[in-house]
Amino acid sequence: MLQPLPDTLSCDSTLLHQFRADEAYNYARELQAPDLNLLEWLMRKIADILSEVFSVQGRGDFRILIYIALALVFVAVIVYLLYRYQPRLFGRVGHVDAVKDDEDNIYGVDFDAEYAKAMALGDYYRAVRMVYLRTLRWLADRNKISWQLYKTPTQYTREFLSDAFLHETNGFMRVRYGNYPATEGLVRQLLAWEAEVKKGGEA
Repeated sequence: MLQPLPDTLSCDSTLLHQFRADEAYNYARELQAPDLNLLEWLMRKIADILSEVFSVQGRGDFRILIYIALALVFVAVIVYLLYRYQPRLFGRVGHVDAVKDDEDNIYGVDFDAEYAKAMALGDYYRAVRMVYLRTLRWLADRNKISWQLYKTPTQYTREFLSDAFLHETNGFMRVRYGNYPATEGLVRQLLAWEAEVKKGGEA
C-alpha cells in the first residue's frame, strides 16, 4: 500500500507581498468601474484635441494665421454660394425688377413696354410670358377671374370659359413649364388668342 507523499510546498510571504505591491499584477483594477462614463471620457478627449489644435505655443507659432485663413476661405465659399444661388440677397434695397423670371405677377408691370423690349431682343420666351400675363391682368381687371399668385394657369381656365383662353393658356404652359421652345410664330398665335379673349370677354 502506497504512503501519501509529504506536502513540501511552502508560501514565501515576502515574495507574495512584492507581487501584491506590483501594479502590473493588479488584475482587480480591470473589474473596477471607471470614474468617468463614456460620454464624459469622449468630451474630455475632444476638449484635449481642440486645446492642442487651437493653442498657440509662442510667437513663432503660425498656426493661428492658418486658422484665420481657413476661416476666411470658409466665409468666402458661403458668400459665393449665396451669391450664386440666391442673388436677390445682394440686390439693392428697394429695387424691384420689372418682371421676375420665377414669378408670374400681373401687377406693377408695364406689359406693353416689356413685350416690345422682348420682341426687339428676340426674347420670345419673355414675350410669351408678357402676352399671357397681360391677358390675365385684363381678365382680372374686369372681374372675369379672381387672380391670386398661388393659383395655377389651369385654374383660371375654369373661371373664364373660353376656347381661345384655353389655347393661350396651353401655349403659355408648354413654354413656361414644359420647356418647349418659344418662337415668333407662337408669340403671334398668342396675340391672336389674346384678341379673341378680349373680344369675347367684353360681352
